[in-house]
Formats: sequence, structure tokens, C-alpha cells
Amino acid sequence: MKKLLVLVVLAACVVVFSKSAPAIGPMATVDSEEFDAGSIKTGTTGILKHAFKIKNTGDSVLVIRDVRPG
Repeated sequence: MKKLLVLVVLAACVVVFSKSAPAIGPMATVDSEEFDAGSIKTGTTGILKHAFKIKNTGDSVLVIRDVRPG
């Protein structure tokens, strides 16, 4: 009986402590971190556009204050 009680307590501890920690604060997830525009000839005019999809996977509001091309 004592062994059964120990097994039940151990199983309960495993269940309680195996849960992942909750997200704290905002967390940005990007669909892809890079974009390859390919080859562009010198002197070509026009506009090149690409949209990165950013999703907040955290548990609070995500505010993007600055974006810089790299």
C-alpha cells in the first residue's frame, strides 16, 4: 500500500511539473526572417515590396516601435 501511495505522489508530481511555463509578456513570431529579392539589374526602376507576417504569441500587447532594414 505504501508503494502505491509513493507511485501516485510521484505521478502527480510529474504531471504538475511537466507543464511548460506560461508565456510572460509579448513575444513576436515571424513567418520568415529573410527575404531574397533575387537579381535586380542596375538602373531598374520600380518598387520592390515584401510583407513579413508578425504574430504576437505572448500573453500581453506587442508594440513595435521601430523597424530598420538590415
